Amino acid sequence: MQNQGTIDFRGKLPSSEALIHTLVNSYMLSASLFGCVEVDLFSHLDETSGTAISELADACQLSAAQVQKLVSFGLSVGLIIERDEKFFSSSDAQKLLSRHSTDNICSAIEHHSRHVYPLFGQLAESLKSGKPISDRLHLSSAQSDTNEFYAELDKSEKDFNVFMTAMNTFSTGAGTRIADALSARVGSATPLRILDLGGGGGQVSIEIAQAIPQAQITMIDLEKATRFARAEVGRKGLSDRISCLSGDIFARLPLTEADFDVVLISAVLGDWSHDYQVKLLANTHYYLKPGGCLAVSETLLDDDLAGPILPALMSLYVQILTEGGQNFSARSLVALLSGNRFDHIEVQLNRAHGCRDTVLASKASG
Repeated sequence: MQNQGTIDFRGKLPSSEALIHTLVNSYMLSASLFGCVEVDLFSHLDETSGTAISELADACQLSAAQVQKLVSFGLSVGLIIERDEKFFSSSDAQKLLSRHSTDNICSAIEHHSRHVYPLFGQLAESLKSGKPISDRLHLSSAQSDTNEFYAELDKSEKDFNVFMTAMNTFSTGAGTRIADALSARVGSATPLRILDLGGGGGQVSIEIAQAIPQAQITMIDLEKATRFARAEVGRKGLSDRISCLSGDIFARLPLTEADFDVVLISAVLGDWSHDYQVKLLANTHYYLKPGGCLAVSETLLDDDLAGPILPALMSLYVQILTEGGQNFSARSLVALLSGNRFDHIEVQLNRAHGCRDTVLASKASG
């Protein structure tokens, strides 16, 4: 996603009293934005060229006084513009916060509001115990023999679909970047068999298939996720090139050894403990052809672990949700791959484009 999470707090914002107070109050900023999106304030602003408070109140089914409070918030952060007592969305708000925009991130915001925001209120508890907030997870056997992670979060089918749509939103652009990297490394003129382990809602596989016409992709995830992904693939007209299969990515799947040119692991490794990472990489090595390419997509920390802000926040997020998950630095990810029979490792940082970083490696012999 363009410019996602690319604010450089260390380089562009002063370490000052004002910044500290902004951080203290930032949960209220987020909640206010969530409220605006929940009542579709920006969608209604987008429907007409200039909207009065009374018109917004009717559209949002709120009182004029309540809408004025939301509009005041939007004005204060520059997301709403006022001219002659008529109100307009800023261009970025119109693009990202109106459901009428094809680039909107409303499902991602809804996911944060419903699912992530409440969990972060228990971050200190998780840090003190060293455990995830397991009472919000419904794992069938203490996570030792099951890999039911996101798919068995305590959500209705509707909530799960919100979650999967949000994951696809967060993944927008990552598949295109991976495809560019793969084309430069292994070429795209000849047919490529690609295995996507933990492909979630299918966004990354879809983008790769669109960018590399010769690619045939097998995507593996839990049944709930693959049902969602299969529908997304069908809507894109790619069902003949992307197969969405249910399975446990940490177990040995009924796939032929050394049958794939590329194995993709996108936003998965950092969610799990070291033992699970080793299992997944061993399976990856098994599925790859000799000299085949592993593509890992993660949002990487700097080697000094001092930022950027997005992967630092994601490390705290996986602290709440998983046992032992933590975001990688480029150095630590390279060490993990080289220690698990991969070589010729190449790191591509995609921060300027706002999407996850890409790391490519080759299957080493032996």
